[in-house]
Amino acid sequence: MVAIFVLTLFLLFISVDLMVLKFQGKNHPAFEPQYPQHVSPIFERDSFIIPSNLFLSKGHTWLRENNDGLVSVGIDEFGMNALGELSILRCAETGRELKRGEIIFEGTYGNERVKFLSPVNGIVSSANKNLIGKKISDPYKTWGVKLLSKDFSENREMFYSGKNALDWMKKESSKLKTFINHHLPKVEAAGTTMFDGGSLSNNTISNLVDMSVVEFEKEFLSL
Repeated sequence: MVAIFVLTLFLLFISVDLMVLKFQGKNHPAFEPQYPQHVSPIFERDSFIIPSNLFLSKGHTWLRENNDGLVSVGIDEFGMNALGELSILRCAETGRELKRGEIIFEGTYGNERVKFLSPVNGIVSSANKNLIGKKISDPYKTWGVKLLSKDFSENREMFYSGKNALDWMKKESSKLKTFINHHLPKVEAAGTTMFDGGSLSNNTISNLVDMSVVEFEKEFLSL
């Protein structure tokens, strides 16, 4: 009988608590909806895996020399996830002669456009049209264009590979945290995770102030 009385009393208290919260327009913490937090791997400092046959450029594109002599070019993990999930708008067209520093890819983080620059001189042999309008799950398996380029083999020292690529990517990750902290309109928008050295969610771009994407290109995507 005592147990039944205690249980009844407990349920009564819970019911009253729920009625009060409902009157206040609130939910009980136990019944709050839980939303998944999509965390960018860029901010997990030990998460980088860069294939040994790839070279990274300062503009966050990657290069790979193929057996047919062509150079495949894509966007690295940092570029794909730095300010959210990147969606590809366009690639350089087949037959175009590209100069180093000209636009090779254009994409969007949310509603903001970003431009990636060609890391080498070359002629576009083919462009991967299957990328257009899509988000890439594995950036190192998905090439954007293939170039006929002598420039790459003659200037390999300009690019990062192996451990150097991994160390550089970690430095870029740390620099990006500082950049985003500086460009958030107010401290509250960052949450405690940024200032405690944690991760950022993939909707970062929506919290940044005007012109910060242009400055992001200058800081991280220039050659």
